Amino acid sequence: RRMIGMGLLKKIAGRREDAIGLDIGSGSIKMADVALRGDKLYLKRMAIVDVPEHTFEDGSIADEDLLVEALQRMADKNGFAGSQVATALGGRVLFIREVVFPRMSDKELREAIRWDLEKYVPFSAEQLYFDFWVVGPGATEVEARVLLVAVPKDEVDSLIRVVSRAGLKLVAIDIEPLAVQRTLPAMADCMLIDSGASVSQVTLFQKGSPVFTRNIPIGGNRFTETVMEGMEIGRTEAEMIKQGTRAQLEEPSGASGPEVMVGQIDRLVGELAEEVRRTLEYYQVQNRSVNISSVFITGGGAKMDQLPEKLSAILELPVHLHDPLVGMEMPTSFNRQYLRGMGPQMAVAIGLAMRGVE
Repeated sequence: RRMIGMGLLKKIAGRREDAIGLDIGSGSIKMADVALRGDKLYLKRMAIVDVPEHTFEDGSIADEDLLVEALQRMADKNGFAGSQVATALGGRVLFIREVVFPRMSDKELREAIRWDLEKYVPFSAEQLYFDFWVVGPGATEVEARVLLVAVPKDEVDSLIRVVSRAGLKLVAIDIEPLAVQRTLPAMADCMLIDSGASVSQVTLFQKGSPVFTRNIPIGGNRFTETVMEGMEIGRTEAEMIKQGTRAQLEEPSGASGPEVMVGQIDRLVGELAEEVRRTLEYYQVQNRSVNISSVFITGGGAKMDQLPEKLSAILELPVHLHDPLVGMEMPTSFNRQYLRGMGPQMAVAIGLAMRGVE
């Protein structure tokens, strides 16, 4: 059985075989194939398709058959059929915590964590795959800072079944924050907000390692639904307006609908920013040595018009919309204008595909 977490990452680090990056989210499936040409990353192929309705519930796979069918069709249509893939877990099903333990051997530490697991994760040890990594000394010489990664067994097993049934060969399961980190500029301490369809996952990185994650139940769907209700329009049009200029929302129309809706969107952004700020403050109280200097936002929900600027104003930190496609080489046949809007959504898939070219 594949183990998930740092032990898995260490195990695959030596192999680094080429694999397609496969990011299965509750809103869409993304696939990317990346190579190294000289010292530049080259995007060979990528694809993105919407996930059928009712495939996911509360961030977990609810209908494996629907997902298998969508993934198989996508792989066949885009030349990925039968490929080796690396995928990742994140969102509500991923738990990352930095905890302090007395210094001991790895074997003793694994046993100690097993006993203490339920303090940090809302599942019993029997329901989880977990792994750990000693990231450094604690406040005293007899303590160690330990990074704990845990995921429910049901989630991992379901993902393995889906990928296998779709005819793909799974070579690695990574964790989403580490996949995205491969696509980020080298930086010691930073924050990543991965805004998906249903949740925004906030990860704090210290000295290049993820030390804390938290899921905030505000994602791209909440913003889209606000536009749909405020303007009484369909999802496709609402998505276009959400990602476009605010002028479209604020044009005088003789009705107060758009104005009210802009206010509702601003409130949602404020709510998200406030939760992000609390997350940072909570961690800084526990670990005063962390010094977050930059925030990166990525994922499908990150394409919300003016979101980075609004978050930056509230957090009083620079917030960058992260697009891993910027600076990447690609076939001349690719429509760069079309791809420009896809970058933030593709960060996990591209980061997974980069495993083999690092």
